[in-house]
Amino acid sequence: MEITKDTVVTLENGDRYIIDNITFYGGVKYALAHKENASDKIIMEEIFENNELYVRQVVDTELIAILLRILEG
Repeated sequence: MEITKDTVVTLENGDRYIIDNITFYGGVKYALAHKENASDKIIMEEIFENNELYVRQVVDTELIAILLRILEG
């Protein structure tokens, strides 16, 4: 399943996030998402590995600052 706007993504810890916006940066697909029933926001990176699609939360603060400028425009 590809991540697209308004997709609900469930992380391994059970938290559910709704995709607000998507961008490509450096050839990688990133998504800004907010936690379901909350205002917490995160940026996720889409990873295609071993014919499986995964998402991983971006933790690099410099990259987050760049992506927020793009995604929240």
